[in-house]
Amino acid sequence: MLAVSDADAVALQKLVPALDVTVVPNGINTRTYIPTPPHSHTPPPPHPHTPTLIFTGTMDFRPNVDAVLWFARKVLPRVRAEVPEVRFLVVGQRPHKRLDFLRGDPAVTLTGWVEDTRPYIAQAAVYVAPLRMGGGTRLKLLEAMAMGKAVVATRLGAEGYPVTDGGELLLADTPADFAAAVVALLRAPERRAELGRVARAFVEQRYDWRVIVPRVEAVYTERV
Repeated sequence: MLAVSDADAVALQKLVPALDVTVVPNGINTRTYIPTPPHSHTPPPPHPHTPTLIFTGTMDFRPNVDAVLWFARKVLPRVRAEVPEVRFLVVGQRPHKRLDFLRGDPAVTLTGWVEDTRPYIAQAAVYVAPLRMGGGTRLKLLEAMAMGKAVVATRLGAEGYPVTDGGELLLADTPADFAAAVVALLRAPERRAELGRVARAFVEQRYDWRVIVPRVEAVYTERV
């Protein structure tokens, strides 16, 4: 049995104590997710010089809906108090009706389905992952980090990845701490760039398919 994180492996073994579980994490093609994505048909941002926060995900998936609601209601107002011109883009298909109230806010955009998320992630001054529920590991974090983006995530959002607060990304769990981390990065472009470089290297070394696939093959070879 394969699991994508230690937490998932522990959960499986609680259900079936004798289960033999090997942890092999999710992977990503770092030659596809690069800091400067290829040209696409995605239209350019309407305010290219405005600091932009990005969240990506299927937007009728409960953990994603909860994350955006929490961020929009509890965190974004605090960020705006310090950086009034900030914008928040929620990129993903099928936005749930619980998010409809955000459509009246000119600083918030629900894109709906997009052909390619990479041009949107490329716009981000900060990528946010304010997840408060769910399990496994979040590929959205790998995508943003592979593209060299500074990330602020909850500890649950970064669960399953051996990251350190202030190393590959910033971690925060309360509205005040999350907002403070975002504001600090918006005000420090050099710090954002450094976090992005470290994040990119972290994903290349640990989560590129060139690293992951041999590990999966080894598991099946040992068990044949």
